[in-house]
Amino acid sequence: MEDVFHTKLGGGRRIAIPAEVCEKLGLQLGDPLAIKVGDDGLQLIPFEHVVRDVQKAFAHYRKPGSSQVDELIRDRREEAKRDERD
Repeated sequence: MEDVFHTKLGGGRRIAIPAEVCEKLGLQLGDPLAIKVGDDGLQLIPFEHVVRDVQKAFAHYRKPGSSQVDELIRDRREEAKRDERD
């Protein structure tokens, strides 16, 4: 069973997240959050979880033993050399 916490919509349409929730999720002041809107209401998601889920969704495209960053840098350098010749 999920924990349920209560809060209110305050001035400036702000929502206070109970301290217990912040502690449970390891949230600190200033941490970015994503708000997911669904038929049942709102879901607050720590941004690091969003990043993790996106990385997981694209993990099957990853080539073992290679670095996408290194490939991107190599591709950009090759493009720059071609642009210099043109």
